[in-house]
Amino acid sequence: MLREVAGLIKEKVRDSDTVARLGGDEFGMLLVGCPLEKGRQIADDVCYAVKDYRFVWRDKIFNIGVSIGLVEVGHESGAMDDLLSAADSACYVAKKQGKGRVHVYSSHDEAVARHRGEIQWLQRLQSALSNDEFELFSQPIVSLSGKTKSGPAFEILLRMRDENGKEISPDKFMRAAERYQIMPHIDRWVVQRTLAALASESIGLPEGKSCAINISGQTLADEGFLEFVVDCLDRTGVDAAKICFEVTESAVVDNLAHAQRFIGVLHGMGCRFALDDFGSDVGSIANLKNLAMDYLKIDGSFIRDLGSNEVNRAMVDAMIKLARTLDFEVIAEQVEDNLSLEAIRLLGFDYVQGYLLGRPQPLLAVA
Repeated sequence: MLREVAGLIKEKVRDSDTVARLGGDEFGMLLVGCPLEKGRQIADDVCYAVKDYRFVWRDKIFNIGVSIGLVEVGHESGAMDDLLSAADSACYVAKKQGKGRVHVYSSHDEAVARHRGEIQWLQRLQSALSNDEFELFSQPIVSLSGKTKSGPAFEILLRMRDENGKEISPDKFMRAAERYQIMPHIDRWVVQRTLAALASESIGLPEGKSCAINISGQTLADEGFLEFVVDCLDRTGVDAAKICFEVTESAVVDNLAHAQRFIGVLHGMGCRFALDDFGSDVGSIANLKNLAMDYLKIDGSFIRDLGSNEVNRAMVDAMIKLARTLDFEVIAEQVEDNLSLEAIRLLGFDYVQGYLLGRPQPLLAVA
C-alpha cells in the first residue's frame, strides 16, 4: 500500500520536486521554486488522489486518507531540523482537523504552538523516565462504612517538578504522554516504584488495606504489561492484595478483551480493581457483569454539585443500586465541599476521596 501511495504522490508533483519516505507511514515532499499557493494546490491534489484511491487486500477494500502539513521555505526558515519540526506540527494539526486536510504552517498559529508545546513535554517526559525524575504522590481514600481494615487507603498519583522545583500537575504533560504513546512506559515506572516502596516498607500501608494505581488505556492494550506486573509482584514479594488497579470506563470499553484477561488474571492473584470515572461512558454498563471489579469510582462530574443537583443525585442513586446488585463497593471522587459530603453519606457511599478529605502529598510522607 505504501508503494502505491508513493506512486500517487509522485503523479501529482512536478518533475523538479522530490518525494521521499521519512519513516513508517510518513512521506516528505520538497517542492522546489514553488510559490505557497501552488504548493497548496499540489497538496490538495495529493489529498484528493489518495481519497479516491481504494486499496484491495485479500478481497477487502480499504479507504485511506492523508494529512499534509505545508511549510513555506524562506531566508528565515532555519535549519532543516526546524523545517521538519514545523512540517510535523502542521501535519499534526491537519490530522486533528480530519482526514484529507492540508494545514499551512504559521509561527503564530495557536494549534501549532500547542503541538510544539507537546513536543517539548515529550522530551521532558523521556528525560524524566531516563533519569528517574518523576515523583509519586498519594491522596487519601477515606472509609465511610466503618470498614477500617479493608479497602483502598490512598491513590498513587504522578508528579513532576520544573527547573525551580515547583510541582507540575499531570494535566500539563499527560496529553503529550498519550499522544506519543509513552503511557505504558510511565505506568511501568509507577508500578515498579510503588512495589519497591511497599517491599522496603518505605511507605506505611495499614494491614488489610491497598493502594490504588491508575492504568491507562494504552497500557491496558499492551500485551506485555500483564507479564510485567506479575514479574514485579514475584520479584518484590509484595502481597497482591495490597494493590488496587484503577482503570477508566473508556479504557475498558476500548480494550475489552485485554481488560478482561488483565483483570481476570491479577484479580485471581489477589489484586483489587476499581472502575474509574464511572458514569462517563454508558458503553461499559453492559460489560460490568463480565468484569471482576471490586469498586465503582463514580465520575467527579456527578459528585461536584451533588448536594444541590437533584438530577445528579437521582443518577448517582441509580449507579449505587447497580453497584450493590453486582456486589461492588462505591467510591466518590473529587469531593470538595461539605454539602456534597453530606449528600454522599446519605446516598450510602463506602469511600470518599477529594480535597475536602486530604490533598495529594509526597508518597513517602504517608509512612
